[in-house]
Amino acid sequence: MKKITFLFILLATVFTYAQTTGSVVGKLTDKEYNNEPLAFANVLIKGTTTGTTSDFDGLYAFNDLEVGDYTLVFSFVGYETQEISVTIAAGKVTEVNVPMGASAASLDEVVITTTTKRESETALLLEQKKAVIMKQAIGAQELEKKAVSDAGAATLKVTGVNKKEGSSKIYVRGLGDRYNSTTLNGLPLPSNDPRNKNIDLAMFSSGIIQNVGISKSFSSTFSSDVAGANVDIVSKEMSGKEFFKVSLSAGANTQTTFKDFKQMDGANWIGVNTNTKHKVRDLTIYSFDNSFTPKSIKASPNFGLSLNYGNKYQINDESNISIFLVGSFSNSYRYQEGRNENIIDAGNVGSQWDTQTFGYGASKMLMGNVAYKINNNHQISFNHVFIHSNTQKIEDFVGTTPDIGRDEDDNRLVNLVLQTEIQNKLFTNQLLSTNKFGESIDVNAGLSYNAIYNDEPDRRKNTFIIDNDLEKTRISQNAVRDNSRFYGNLFEDDIAGNLNFIKYFGERFENNGKLTLGYNGRYTQRKFDGMYFDHNFTSPRTTFVDVNNLDATFNQTNLDDGVFGLETSRGRNNQDAETFLPQLYDADKTTHAAFGDVVYKFNDKFTANAGLRAENVKMNVAWNTNISFPGFTDNSQIALDKQYVLPALNLKYQLNDKINLRASGSLTYTYPQFKEIAPFTYEGINYQESGNPALQPSDNYNAELKFELFPKKSELFAIGVFGKLIENSINRLERNSAIERDFTFDNSGDATIYGAELEARLDLYSKEIDDEKSQYFTFGTNATFMHTDLKFDTSNTAFNYTGENSQLEGASPFTINADVSYRFINGDKETVSTLVFNYQSDKVYSIGTNFKENIIEKAVPILDFVFKHDFNDQIGVKFNAKNLLNPSFERYRDIPEKLTMNTYKNGVTITAGVSFNF
Repeated sequence: MKKITFLFILLATVFTYAQTTGSVVGKLTDKEYNNEPLAFANVLIKGTTTGTTSDFDGLYAFNDLEVGDYTLVFSFVGYETQEISVTIAAGKVTEVNVPMGASAASLDEVVITTTTKRESETALLLEQKKAVIMKQAIGAQELEKKAVSDAGAATLKVTGVNKKEGSSKIYVRGLGDRYNSTTLNGLPLPSNDPRNKNIDLAMFSSGIIQNVGISKSFSSTFSSDVAGANVDIVSKEMSGKEFFKVSLSAGANTQTTFKDFKQMDGANWIGVNTNTKHKVRDLTIYSFDNSFTPKSIKASPNFGLSLNYGNKYQINDESNISIFLVGSFSNSYRYQEGRNENIIDAGNVGSQWDTQTFGYGASKMLMGNVAYKINNNHQISFNHVFIHSNTQKIEDFVGTTPDIGRDEDDNRLVNLVLQTEIQNKLFTNQLLSTNKFGESIDVNAGLSYNAIYNDEPDRRKNTFIIDNDLEKTRISQNAVRDNSRFYGNLFEDDIAGNLNFIKYFGERFENNGKLTLGYNGRYTQRKFDGMYFDHNFTSPRTTFVDVNNLDATFNQTNLDDGVFGLETSRGRNNQDAETFLPQLYDADKTTHAAFGDVVYKFNDKFTANAGLRAENVKMNVAWNTNISFPGFTDNSQIALDKQYVLPALNLKYQLNDKINLRASGSLTYTYPQFKEIAPFTYEGINYQESGNPALQPSDNYNAELKFELFPKKSELFAIGVFGKLIENSINRLERNSAIERDFTFDNSGDATIYGAELEARLDLYSKEIDDEKSQYFTFGTNATFMHTDLKFDTSNTAFNYTGENSQLEGASPFTINADVSYRFINGDKETVSTLVFNYQSDKVYSIGTNFKENIIEKAVPILDFVFKHDFNDQIGVKFNAKNLLNPSFERYRDIPEKLTMNTYKNGVTITAGVSFNF
């Protein structure tokens, strides 16, 4: 079809303008990418303002040119700028085909404002248009324009994706963490948090991202343990000339910066804690290095530093070695002040708190990519990513309970303080190989080894009674965990491999489709242990404390004097070795999958993709805790072994060059996560959460229809409808317990999801003032309307659900994202201003049981402003203001009164930065 189109251009121009004009046409190819068509290269007629860009197939054309001599200038970022002289003859068509490649000296001659094809909005949009499978992607260009700092924030710019406030989890079409999957360059990633299936996407800063792709419809070529979306992060590779870039930024928050701030004794300013394991071997020795007393400081401005370096070493015309290196550091302070109430119904209220939360986070990242292009047919590359993150949080709650502070003559308050530190170290190593044999066969392979260390060193909890009559504060001890320390350590290693064989039905770039046969394998092993050290006070009512000097109470002297005793979660017998046995679980999961996938183009309009995937999945979880669950002991294990045969079908009908009709259907599954099964209790400041060993996998049926209109190459209007049936769905629920807000998981019943999505990207205004000046005004929006219905199945569960059905946890019935952007170019100067808006309607935070209604997260609008100016190719500045509306984040019990259970604000964050390119 491309050849026919090209021939048509030749013939049409000849017959139409044979009398007084001529034409020049051609094709641009990319020597750096195996002579693939080069899209979005600039083609200019020298000395004029006339120009064009090559299309997705690398084709360009100038029609109706006056007879005479011209010089064509071909340019692309980082590639050699070429000038070619042509003579236009009356009634003639001149064909000029140009292969383009990198050159270190090219950019000094011509100013180019386009971006590399795998990062630009237009390129990714045209890739979406051409693909058979429905997939959306956001590239580095759009990330920068919208001041997106990481991969997690990037996903929120995609239709149907939202996030639970205060959590790293994303929800896609109402489906949360367990229903999604995450890959880096097509290879799976482990989780950094024992409570989650997916890694925190915020750990991947935008500096290492080429693009983030979100697949909400599925094919047989990737893991079927998914129902919401697969998120694939494509890391950057070196292209173009050698460069070195330094970026610096500083930021302030309206309710944090330069204000009084509390920080726990633990990691240093750069977020490194080398003391992550406890040293207790004897309960009569107080072997803790960290202070119980938080440090009082002034919150400094947030700081960011990034260093980027890239170079390419040419070996010969076809062979080169490229290196891309990134190193970054960032930190941030956050303060929240709010209210927290445990409301059961209008006449039944538990604890009520005024809350303060102090948060500090620091993250370091190193990434290296080395690619060896052997020749135009073979390439091997190695990626290494190291991410070190540390978050510290102090929650300080003061309030009343039903027993303390409620009566008129009771002038007491309860004070809860929880200090939590989480340190993550992620090592990712990938070896990727792409190989082309002849004109119709590709063989690609990938191998990865990942290791994650997740440490929670010395979580400290205190419970006090403030007696305002006596003007004293004393120890409170109603539960064993009221005054405790906790150490948690997780190690997970993950090995994965991909191999696929591709046979094209025709030549590689001119074919009617392809057949892909492949194998995916993955083995994940996790070891987790946690140890509580509880402080059992002999006379808590008469043990008074100085909250500004807690170490005066929690020390070796008071332990020796019997003021308190130490005990673990297994007891206080210092002579029994089991006393020092941590609560632990070990888990592993093995997946083997083989697939066959066919893409076939029946004619110029209709293309089909059909695939079949066979998967064998085995999961083992063994635990030794002091928690028993109905049907299981506190030292037990489970084994899940499932085999699946999973079909997938994707159809695309191209009505014309601008309109696509799409349909998709697939069968997938969802395995429970390790932590959802292991009966280990995680305790927060006023809640707890534990696993359910009786969980079983879910089966997912997915279907989607979509209409796409591409008015111009940078514009899109799309509308789609989708539906899902999830049999035996897994959900987080609130159960009845002596503990306030006690959460676990259950196969709650079958869930149905259906909805509609709308997306638009429009060029509202564009004008080329002269050969150097141009301006553009663009608008983008996407919206999702969704209905979810979870019908409770109580036949095989120990939980008493409230009512017969519910919306799904985290499913927002209405979500909208929108942005307006202005861009002005003047030679090598560029200015971009963008306003970004997000709104999510009310959604279920947790499902209620035992006559408790659901907890609902209230709708919030978010508005951000972004400004960027490049003075030239070497110096640029950025400014962004996030959360301009500063809304109140609230949760309420789903009762007629809608009484607020939790509320706080995040403040407005303003950041300014400068970058230098060398």
